[in-house]
Amino acid sequence: MRRIMFLLIVLCLIGPKTAFPAKHHSSGKLAVKAALVADYGTGKIFYSQDPDRRIAPASVTKVMTMYLVFDMVASGQASFSDKVKVSRRADATGGSTMNLRAGETVTLDELMRGMAVASGNDAAVAVAEHFGGVPAWVKRMNAKARQLGMTRTTFKTPNGLPAPGQLTTARDLMKLAVSYLRHYPQALRYHSTTTINHCGAVHANTNRLLGVCEGMDGIKTGFVNASGFNIIATAKRGKTRIIAVVLGGRSSQVRNRETERILDASFEGSVDSMLAKADVAPAKSSVKRAKSHHRGKKIRVADSGRHEKISAKRGASARIDGHKASVKSSRHKAAKVKKAPSKKRTHTASRSKSKHKKKAGASSRK
Repeated sequence: MRRIMFLLIVLCLIGPKTAFPAKHHSSGKLAVKAALVADYGTGKIFYSQDPDRRIAPASVTKVMTMYLVFDMVASGQASFSDKVKVSRRADATGGSTMNLRAGETVTLDELMRGMAVASGNDAAVAVAEHFGGVPAWVKRMNAKARQLGMTRTTFKTPNGLPAPGQLTTARDLMKLAVSYLRHYPQALRYHSTTTINHCGAVHANTNRLLGVCEGMDGIKTGFVNASGFNIIATAKRGKTRIIAVVLGGRSSQVRNRETERILDASFEGSVDSMLAKADVAPAKSSVKRAKSHHRGKKIRVADSGRHEKISAKRGASARIDGHKASVKSSRHKAAKVKKAPSKKRTHTASRSKSKHKKKAGASSRK
């Protein structure tokens, strides 16, 4: 009798905590920090998640820089055939680049393609310097943001590289995207380009949903540590165009998966049922799918993005974690652990290989 009573008390205490899965999918939200999805033509909101949360914009900042270039061309102050001389500062700009070289001359059109496809931070700096310098350009960016009603956005750089106080929201980026496409729909010819070649280096578009998600033709991805993986995405099916702003995915795969899911559901008018299905999906199968997808796309992720240093760091971390696990599971095999010379050579070769990859990546990938 005592045993039965004890078991009943234990079940009462732990029952509420274990009867349901952890609140990962049961919240009815996408696995990102913030999102806003709307019909471009009517303005109808299909999905909203923390749309006013302030998040670092990362490379989606370049949409504002491109918008201003279109403004300059439309007003007759510039032409896409204008020649721009690349400065040392632009050449030295870190992160994703289109591989500009100090002293070379490129057209404004090439720089626009470099920003849209390769997410070239160097291209954005070259543009800003061409039109009066980086501080003056950033001032224009913020003035344009105010004009568009982006009240919770502050730009500090022309390219989205990390800067204290550089923040935006999903709602503000939706305002930017809608106005940008309404005034300059021809911009999609840049954003839908899949590859560019500059100085012999081929750069694939960082938006990996092109050619994967039906109707996808823009606009821009981004990543910095402070935000996670961001995207302003747009797709057109039939006569309907939908824009999705998705911010703060923990990986490019998660961001792309959630963006494609919410776009598909929005076109089909099934957002509620899509979220409900996610709530009841078995946790184990989704984890397995995510793992296999990650392994299968390992090289592709390094291609698309983000900073090679970050990719390399992740690889090193994975190797260290694997090594620790191996040591733990085989402590009794002391003879294997003592092979210092062999391990040293392996580590050196691995580090050399990583450096080679980073060097190659810097010239051809984001």
